[in-house]
Amino acid sequence: MMKRSVFFFFVLLTLTVFKLPAAAQSASDIMAYVSQYKDIALAEEREFGIPAPITLAQGILESGAGKSGLTRSSNNHFGVKALGGWNGAVHLAWDDEPQKSRFRVYASAAESFRDHSLVLARSSRYRSLFSKSIYDYRGWAIGLQRAGYATATNYAAALIGFIETYHLYAINGGVKLRPGRTVIVTHTAQQQPTFDESCVMADDEQTEEEQAVQAAVQRYVVDINDISCTLLYPGMTLANIAMKYDISQQKLLEYNEVTSASDLHEGDIVFLDKKKKKYTGARDYYYAREGDTLYGISQQFGIRIANLARMNDIDLFTPIRPGMKLNLK
Repeated sequence: MMKRSVFFFFVLLTLTVFKLPAAAQSASDIMAYVSQYKDIALAEEREFGIPAPITLAQGILESGAGKSGLTRSSNNHFGVKALGGWNGAVHLAWDDEPQKSRFRVYASAAESFRDHSLVLARSSRYRSLFSKSIYDYRGWAIGLQRAGYATATNYAAALIGFIETYHLYAINGGVKLRPGRTVIVTHTAQQQPTFDESCVMADDEQTEEEQAVQAAVQRYVVDINDISCTLLYPGMTLANIAMKYDISQQKLLEYNEVTSASDLHEGDIVFLDKKKKKYTGARDYYYAREGDTLYGISQQFGIRIANLARMNDIDLFTPIRPGMKLNLK
């Protein structure tokens, strides 16, 4: 977990305590999602020219691989809001606004995928993307971020990372693309493209984007100290987590004892309910390691930082030294 230079004040509120279902995007969830929806994504590619790998990667990110509360309640796989003259049903869920946002409800996943295609195809902001090859997933990912599809600054890198980690590029007959190289298709026969060697990477070569996604998914967690939690995956913001689990951003900030969404970073644990006063697991102590902070340890074990400090007779600003023995209960 990254170090934080800014600590925060902690306000206790009277909250309704509830237990959430475990619903983070594990590797098996992602593979199941791809298997279930790849044919729909390919059909949309044939009709609209939107690369199936891009559509699937966006679905994985926006819907938590189909596990988000919004997706389960409304078949909305891409977080599309009920704007632009939408006359259909509406689902209310938290997002990045001070009140619940209105999201489109679809009769089926196929309807959601179709509407996603229409949103991209009909908007002038995405027009330049359709001049790109359906095999140029890198160009599409970067173009989507530049056009403002999502607010996460690493959105393009996340899409690329998911596409490469799960070999989504092969779904439409494409290849793993070498960063910084132009996609060159030298020959197409029977709908099977042949690519210039200069733009192709071997499947076992890893890009930075792929490494980042793999590191995040390998840290997949669903609860700590019997508290539901998830990870801030690459390409996601706290608003995405608010939408997926239908929890306001303000409550997420309170649960994670930070004052701003900018205090949470890629790969960080995000608790979906209030942390506990002490650790309920088997361990009684923790010996600090290099780079540990009191906040990081409180997140690691699901203990409120004020209680962790009190148990160890220190204050919130006490430096944590390597080897320091900390009581967990």
